[in-house]
Amino acid sequence: MKSIKQYLPLLLLGGTLTACDSNSNTETTSVDETSSSLDVTLALTPDETTSLRYAQFEFSAPDAAGYECAINEESYSECESPLFKEDIALGSNWLSVRAYDESGEFGEVTSYNWYVNNVIFEGHEDLVATNVSPSPVEPNSWRGIFRINCDFAHSSYNDPIVFPGQKDAAHLHRFYGNTVVDENTTMASLYTEGESSCQGNLLNLSSYWVPALLAPVYDQITGERELDDNGDPAWQVVPAVVGNDDEAHEVFYYSAGVDDLDSIQPLPPGLRMIAGVASTRPGEEQDTSIARWHCQTWESNDASNPQFSATIPECQEPDRLRMDLFFPSCWDGENLDSEDHRSHMAYPVNDGGPEGTHCPDSHPVPVVRVSYHYAFGVMPEFTHPVEKSSKGWRLAADMYEVTNEQAGGLSLHGDWFNAWHPTIMEAILSNCIKEGLDCHDGNLANGYRLSGTREGTQEEPPIVNRGLGY
Repeated sequence: MKSIKQYLPLLLLGGTLTACDSNSNTETTSVDETSSSLDVTLALTPDETTSLRYAQFEFSAPDAAGYECAINEESYSECESPLFKEDIALGSNWLSVRAYDESGEFGEVTSYNWYVNNVIFEGHEDLVATNVSPSPVEPNSWRGIFRINCDFAHSSYNDPIVFPGQKDAAHLHRFYGNTVVDENTTMASLYTEGESSCQGNLLNLSSYWVPALLAPVYDQITGERELDDNGDPAWQVVPAVVGNDDEAHEVFYYSAGVDDLDSIQPLPPGLRMIAGVASTRPGEEQDTSIARWHCQTWESNDASNPQFSATIPECQEPDRLRMDLFFPSCWDGENLDSEDHRSHMAYPVNDGGPEGTHCPDSHPVPVVRVSYHYAFGVMPEFTHPVEKSSKGWRLAADMYEVTNEQAGGLSLHGDWFNAWHPTIMEAILSNCIKEGLDCHDGNLANGYRLSGTREGTQEEPPIVNRGLGY
């Protein structure tokens, strides 16, 4: 499997680098004969010319008690090796690093200069030329929207946002996007490891995950409920309709959550978000403006037919069960995550004032809105042979009994971890959303679209405890 790490060659620099004026290239001066135990050696750097908008460095000094680093115009601050910076500007950039010993004495400054090109202008294997121009959004519909399709990557009982570093600590999730996400995934590993099952591949290494949708397993002749190896009622995963480039069934949308399109900012690299509440139980139904279900034949829409359900409705074969999940799009402007994984984000408000729908003062930065839109085929292999519907389906996160009287799906929620290439995210915002266009199939409205989907590992662990996990 190709890794983006191949674009970060090791560059071993012996001795100390002497920086010139910050607006010019760095010159290298070898001082191996006189180097001190506090002179810093860089062992990993970006290419001198690259289109990557992140940078990763490794450095060392024999007697260092610690290090201070500065990138571009930043002042020095404490740093550790390896150093990862997630949002590097286009153009010239430079790193300066210095070591200090136990007494606080500093060694010589080591600097490195590199240049970041615009990936759209330079070309990339995951940008495909197109002569298709997106159309304006429909009246009374989305303000501006960008849609991508993804294939299924893999399933696991991991959750790197809620349970970082804890293997098999979550309910059963189905992951899309970055193909090697597990409990140890970090912002740096998202950008530097794996590929993506989504359109855009290396330009869209973000991770998207939701609880698995489960259906009872029936004997298709007798209609009796089948049992698993433990003698408990058996369940099976209902896969979403994804990964079909010809059908272009987009499942992930990026759009505007506020009325003032010019105020919207790109989603910051490394942002983590959760939409919906996994602990929802009967009597605590979620707001269907955030998490909702509907049958495709209902032809539901917010403008003229807002027919939505907080639980999984009984959709009949050969209908499709649809799910919509909207993430908060107002950011506090500082934190990429928070202790509860929610407090750094908020939903827009509309208090009837001249601003229309806008961000609250507590979270003043409007960012691109993320939403998930899945379709699940109501097919014979997932239904009762007589009733032939989605009756009895549940989410792996549902912590209550699903019965004939109580439908499943109340725990609808999803997680998102941003690893878009910032230049592409900026293009999505400026070309599609702010221009009020409906950009299908990864079309960037600039003569390029994102490359197609690809399979992940497709790994499917066994269903344990109705999907609730170990």
